[in-house]
Amino acid sequence: MKKLSSQISAFALLLMASSCGSDTVYPQNENGGKAVKSIIEKKFDPEKQVEELEIKSKDELYGELGKVTIVYWEGEKQMEQVYSASEGFSDKLFEPEETFASKSDILMSKNTKGKTAAIKTFDVEPIPSKVAEAVAFIPKEFENYALNKYVFSVDKNGKIQQQFTINTTKKGEGKTQTGRVERQNYYGFEFKVDENGKVVAVEE
Repeated sequence: MKKLSSQISAFALLLMASSCGSDTVYPQNENGGKAVKSIIEKKFDPEKQVEELEIKSKDELYGELGKVTIVYWEGEKQMEQVYSASEGFSDKLFEPEETFASKSDILMSKNTKGKTAAIKTFDVEPIPSKVAEAVAFIPKEFENYALNKYVFSVDKNGKIQQQFTINTTKKGEGKTQTGRVERQNYYGFEFKVDENGKVVAVEE
């Protein structure tokens, strides 16, 4: 578990409240996995070979879909492409870019070119049930469970791995405000899906 702090302006809170319409996707909610799958199928080539797919929330404590990122290889370059659902870039697929690690030769120096799998092999539909399983591991003094990120990756043996983070708040800990900035402590819990498909907590 990690203790972190989030701060957001009153104007940003207003933007978030006004942007929550019928098209808003919350991956952890019922049918949220299906909604994310539909977006991925429309925005990316299902046959594309990638080594990682990350689903990231718009904000640390609200769980609304912010972006989907794929990481893949073009020859000796590691590339990434981002689909954004966030305010200002809503429903936009950005052009691919070389990753920072690739540009700085970090990956090449460590010889870490990884295995890949087709995007369609990443099963995103069960995300809501995996989050529900994980919540059972979180101590009762925490509440307001928000999926922060869910990552599919391919290990050195070509097996698909799943790891995700749920952010929470602690009961009795309220928000504090300084001027127009509101601050809220939050706590991150890490989980993974084991080889039997069961969710287990990741110990720090």
